[in-house]
Amino acid sequence: MLFRLTGILLVVISVGAVIAHHAGWALPTLDWFFSFEAKEEGLESASWGKKHQANIIGYILCALLMSVGVLCLGTKSRKVNWNPQTLRKLKRFKSITRGYVSLWILAGLLFLTLLDHALVGKKALMVKYDGKMHFPAFVQRIYSGEHFGQEGKSEVDYGELKRVFASEKGGGNWVLLPLVPFDATFDSEDPVRENLSEREGVFYREGEKEAYSGLAYRYYAGEEAKRHSMLRFRKGIRQGKEEFYSRTTGDVIGHYEWKDGRRSATPVKGGDLVQAAEKEQATDLKSVRYPPLPPSIKTRHYLGTDSRGWDVLAQIYGGLQLVFQAAIIYLFLTYAIGITLGSLMGYLGGTFDIVVQRFIEILANVPFLYVVIIIADRIGREDVTLVTILLVLCIFSWIGITYYMRTAAYREKARDYVAAARVLGAGPVRVIFRHVLPNAISIVVTLLPFSVVGVITALTALDFIGFGLPDTYPSWGRILQDGVANLDYPWIVGSVFGGMVAVLLLVTFVGEAVREAFDPKKFTTYR
Repeated sequence: MLFRLTGILLVVISVGAVIAHHAGWALPTLDWFFSFEAKEEGLESASWGKKHQANIIGYILCALLMSVGVLCLGTKSRKVNWNPQTLRKLKRFKSITRGYVSLWILAGLLFLTLLDHALVGKKALMVKYDGKMHFPAFVQRIYSGEHFGQEGKSEVDYGELKRVFASEKGGGNWVLLPLVPFDATFDSEDPVRENLSEREGVFYREGEKEAYSGLAYRYYAGEEAKRHSMLRFRKGIRQGKEEFYSRTTGDVIGHYEWKDGRRSATPVKGGDLVQAAEKEQATDLKSVRYPPLPPSIKTRHYLGTDSRGWDVLAQIYGGLQLVFQAAIIYLFLTYAIGITLGSLMGYLGGTFDIVVQRFIEILANVPFLYVVIIIADRIGREDVTLVTILLVLCIFSWIGITYYMRTAAYREKARDYVAAARVLGAGPVRVIFRHVLPNAISIVVTLLPFSVVGVITALTALDFIGFGLPDTYPSWGRILQDGVANLDYPWIVGSVFGGMVAVLLLVTFVGEAVREAFDPKKFTTYR
């Protein structure tokens, strides 16, 4: 039953990804199979090879997934007979509350990452316009402003479109945005303008109790992209220069002088030009906040933005997706190589064992960081991909696993059940993978969670020192680097550090529980 359900799930996912791609849909998680290179190059401007490279990789991944699913369905008649000792180990794991609860929390986080752009992204989930429903986030099509009665042929700003529709009373048009309406990368927030209100001669930002200190601006009425004047505040009192700008050139044309809340009678510089500018209609005084912007429910930057104006929560979410993807690929490749080679070394021994050991000794002396630096330099950091980094990590990471499996295979091949299998005609491959491996796998299982911790810290560290993934990928290391460089804005480093520590703690708790539950000494005596 377990193999059958797994097989059905894998076949449905692979077939669904292909159908969705050909139908022009962008379903959460399923579009990941065809996202390679297309996301970075852009399907419209890329060459023929770039356009189809994503399709080729996607078809290969779907074919591999379907093959595994078919193999699982082929074993549906077999009943999984769990070893009583394995059942005791699982029961022991469930009894360790900290690890068991941490596993469920990690599963919940994994489920959230599978929601993808349905939860975090700048594209609207639904748009109702002129009585028709549109689903921009779930289709590969790009909507321009002209599709919704706006100007411009570039992709529509759905946040601005929502504000426009909200200002139209009785229009019946509306926009539904994701919970976090920002992309993880290349989605910079513009400076935030907030009106200043005067209370008993002191100026405050709207909704704040502390007097405002900083710069404030007026803009020409009808042309709010052009500055009219700038004024300085210190603890809510106007101080220093009040500069005026030309409507045509934007240059400073003159200024008044403020002292203790009183303005000079005539312009200190500019004279008639300043007085003429004063007669122009202008907006009320507004404060302008430039990135990094603080956390705010009003702006929907729940954890604020970094120095580039990118939403911190969206980047942490994207980084979590990247971590799960990297961990799955890394564990599959590393443990497949390590388990296979280690088992063969231990079971076959002889020349094969000696040759592989010498190769491992050579590889173990190659400095990992230097290899990454050389590859990043030769390929070019902008062309480095997640697959590139993971391949380099996997080249060095399987070595430790082979030691454990080699030792376990050496021990198990001397058992009577191995001799019995060989007498009955079982070949080396069947003996290793059908008999030896199931009895030695518990040693490797305890290493899995700690390998996840290793790949998370490795990716974060490489991005932190500047030899990791390019900006097209969300990265915890890059946010951490930006937060360290901007310690005056604690929400940046605090958010990513807290999120990273939380995930690493959860994985570590699971690892400790697995290690304790699968400890063979726990089950060697009767109680």
